Amino acid sequence: MKFASIKQATAAGVALCLAGCATAPGQQGNGSFTNTFNNPDPCSNNARNTGMVAGALVGTLIGAKLGNKDRGAMLAGALLGTTVGAMIGADMDKRRCDMAKVAQDYQLRMTFSAVASDGGVMSDAALSRSGNAAEVKKTAIGNVVSVQDEGGPGGHFESNSDVLTRRAEQYFSAIADVYNQAKMAQSISDAGQREQILRAGADRKLLLVGHTDDTGSSTLNADLSERRAKAVAQYLERRGIPREQIYYQGGGEVYPVADNNSEAGRAENRRVEIVELSSTANLSKYLEARRSNYQFYRAVPARTDAVSVAAVEPTRPPATTKGEARTTKPATPAAAGAGTDKSASAKVVAKAAEKTTPAARPVATAAPTAPTVPAASAPAVIAAKAPLLKTSGKQLDFGGAPLAQATLAASSVGRLAHQRPLFSLISSAYADDAPVLSDCSQDRPRVAGAVRALKDGATYKVAEHVPGLYGKSWSERVNGHQIVINRVAVLASEATLAQMPELKVYANYDPAANRNPKPDVSMRPEVNTYLAEGGILYRMFTGGAGGMQCVDIVYNRNGGSVAKGGNIVYAHDNRLYVSPFKPAIAN
Repeated sequence: MKFASIKQATAAGVALCLAGCATAPGQQGNGSFTNTFNNPDPCSNNARNTGMVAGALVGTLIGAKLGNKDRGAMLAGALLGTTVGAMIGADMDKRRCDMAKVAQDYQLRMTFSAVASDGGVMSDAALSRSGNAAEVKKTAIGNVVSVQDEGGPGGHFESNSDVLTRRAEQYFSAIADVYNQAKMAQSISDAGQREQILRAGADRKLLLVGHTDDTGSSTLNADLSERRAKAVAQYLERRGIPREQIYYQGGGEVYPVADNNSEAGRAENRRVEIVELSSTANLSKYLEARRSNYQFYRAVPARTDAVSVAAVEPTRPPATTKGEARTTKPATPAAAGAGTDKSASAKVVAKAAEKTTPAARPVATAAPTAPTVPAASAPAVIAAKAPLLKTSGKQLDFGGAPLAQATLAASSVGRLAHQRPLFSLISSAYADDAPVLSDCSQDRPRVAGAVRALKDGATYKVAEHVPGLYGKSWSERVNGHQIVINRVAVLASEATLAQMPELKVYANYDPAANRNPKPDVSMRPEVNTYLAEGGILYRMFTGGAGGMQCVDIVYNRNGGSVAKGGNIVYAHDNRLYVSPFKPAIAN
């Protein structure tokens, strides 16, 4: 009777064994231990052997508990656990081996990674250099396979389309067969084992992610990559994978694996990833731990010509008091702010005015006067060649200093968190060199789609909001202009943007004269969010509205009613200036 109970309990622990057997192929190493658990041959029995060890341990523990530490019960549990672990491990081994054969048959480039127990991803290369690869595999919760088509002229899809090529249909059919649990189970003659395999795999999740390089529009890249990921997901469903197990995402340019500055790097970034997780909980764990490799983001060229002009400008025009317009370009649709809540923003401005009186923040002073430049060497030619900065509506003066002379608050946020390497499984890792970090004028909006369920298209939610960043309004007065940012919301996972904010600027705001003003700037800016060791960088791209090029805010990761710092980068007479910006919660 005890042994029957052991069998039932072990069957319930099959999912745990499955998680312990998730491995990646292609590892390097020497010696009998490595050949047993970390063999570089993708058709080796790595997962089976690891599964046997994990299954034996689980079975022994279950046997000890149910058998009151009876040696016979412990032995029976160990034997049964070893059998189940070996069976599931053999399934994983077969899948790796079959995927390697598909890659060889169709001239595909495939790279494999393991998803560790904390959700971090370790590539084959990282595992091959590790001394604890076998330990990582024992507790792994899934694996990632990156697929690139090097044998066909146009990759997986028709040009600028989400339609699979005939060739791609062939190899994705073969890949679908590899992941088809029901088809694999048909090869198992023992009915009990077949049932256990199917039950253990019932909660498995597959996430299809489409990736692009960073050329072209980031929004269009995200949209196209989502449609392509969905097309592959639908194709896998047609080939027998249950739709309840499939998710898809358009990653666009947000998750590069190589430097976008070279064609070879851009080619590596154009890929489809198949992420296999052993359960719904482990899918959440993977998504919450995922980080982008920010060091591969390519910076927008800086305006060195315009900055050099500002650096030798004899005098800085004094801060305006009437916010006069210096350009008359038509306002963009985004700046029109259609459908915004005027009454709510007016209340925010009124409350902010009570907290931020003119005396609370000194008016930004003009930049120091530079030495007079002789007429013969004046940089008139450089100024003429400088491209015009984009502006729309009333060009406002926020004070501050030329960009070349300014200290940017974003640089104090520290290094950016990125994908964690093998040797940092607990603490976050940070990028040493991210050129887009300190200067928002060298960055651009980067868009990725949400993770969606194939069965109904619903967004998969994985995290709570960062404290204080759950739809609140933030405000501060800068050089007499009241700036309000509504609906600031950031998720704890990856510091992901939860919703688009609303930005309003009230030029030369005087609460005594007008408590229900009309904003001079009202828009929905695009936003990048970056998780860093010193906080969360919330970066808005304002497209020249009111002269503003971009706005950075550094928020505390643990909440707080006042931001750690920030900057407004704006155009004044076709030169870039920076003014400090440190908003506080306004409601």
